[in-house]
Amino acid sequence: MNNKAHIFAVALGSLAVACVEPFDVASEIRSDTSLIGALVVEANITDIEGTQRIFLSRMQRVVSDSTVNVEEERLFNVNAPIIIPRGLGPAFESNATVEIRADNGLVYVFEEADDGTYESLVSFAAMPNVSYQLFVSTSNGEEYMSDAVVLPRTSTIENLYAERMVSDSGLEGVGIFVDSTFPSDSDKLFRFAYEETYKIIAPYWTPFEFEIIRDETEFIFDDDGNVQEILYPDVRLVPRAREEQVCYRTDLSAGEVLLNANRFNGNRAERTMVRFIGFDNPIISHRYSILVKQRGVSRQAFDFYERLVAFSQSESLFSQVQPGSLEGNVYSANGDTEVIGFFEVSTAVSQRLYFNFEDLFPDEPLPPYFGDINCENSVAPILGNPERDGPPPPFGGCARPLIEGVQLGLVEYYEANSNPPGECEGPYLVVPTICGDCNVVGSNVKPDFWVD
Repeated sequence: MNNKAHIFAVALGSLAVACVEPFDVASEIRSDTSLIGALVVEANITDIEGTQRIFLSRMQRVVSDSTVNVEEERLFNVNAPIIIPRGLGPAFESNATVEIRADNGLVYVFEEADDGTYESLVSFAAMPNVSYQLFVSTSNGEEYMSDAVVLPRTSTIENLYAERMVSDSGLEGVGIFVDSTFPSDSDKLFRFAYEETYKIIAPYWTPFEFEIIRDETEFIFDDDGNVQEILYPDVRLVPRAREEQVCYRTDLSAGEVLLNANRFNGNRAERTMVRFIGFDNPIISHRYSILVKQRGVSRQAFDFYERLVAFSQSESLFSQVQPGSLEGNVYSANGDTEVIGFFEVSTAVSQRLYFNFEDLFPDEPLPPYFGDINCENSVAPILGNPERDGPPPPFGGCARPLIEGVQLGLVEYYEANSNPPGECEGPYLVVPTICGDCNVVGSNVKPDFWVD
């Protein structure tokens, strides 16, 4: 699944919503397919100086809920050590003309940097007491515009912390909480998103890997055509060419937590939970970091995202959204084409937190490793070399040879096998690649911000 934060990616993940007013989904949603092909706009600029981004896509038809409302299927096993995304990706809208106009006369032009992703040509930050308006012209001549929007009052993340806890459903894990402060005369409405980064340590890593000497049997003949020597398939152990023991991975939040702090007295909101991680989740096995982003938003923006959350929690977002049921502040300039989306100007603050597994779960076993593979179940596939392999079975052949597994990237060296090897065994014990090479799950490049 693409990591870009498109509006309807919220349908693919579960959201925690704090202090939101109830919304009767059943009374608002009817089955309707008239929005197929409608433009989807996600545009958010903040008061942080930098490149601002806008995402454009099209609503696309889905065959059934089962192809959408599921997580990625991760196939970590010796036969297919890859990740296969499930569901339908967005239909990106390319070659559009995008700009934001401010009432102080400034115009910010955006260019397509990636499919459906438009970036400002210059860095800028939204300013107080200035109104901004979005304009979009698509390649087929459709024109869209937004309402004029101003920047809300700023807020502060006072404290970000993790606590061991038991969820309402009885699951033990870690809760990530935020304490916030804000002006008493502000809207007191917030969206939270996060980026989580975690260390991955391959549990069966060794400093050696296989190098193939020969991948098939070779015959050496003398001048008379007689077989002088037989060279069987073989491998040797060499030091690993890259870092494969320690890796890192960054994931974006699937959705955003909404907070209506008007229900609190004063200018402080405590213990807003922005993330819950189950005890058995491998992302907290070693060192974990989360960057929480808190955005102050307008009442109109909050109402839009609150309604979006309600749709995402219904049985089928795409088949049940109808015109007018998810009304934003972006509309067709001539009124004859459908559009869903929101142009938002928000204040943004962020804070990062680190913790280690033993900080919260001292002397307890680590969560199971990624995927459903039992890394402890090492095997010893044959080389196809009778000089180094154990005896063949009385009937039938042995399993996939070692060299084929190495060529396909399915196995990693773990340790030497018994000498001599047993029946239908080779000289080396191996494990699935994911168990010995962390790059299957993450990247061996340490993030610039990482602190051990």
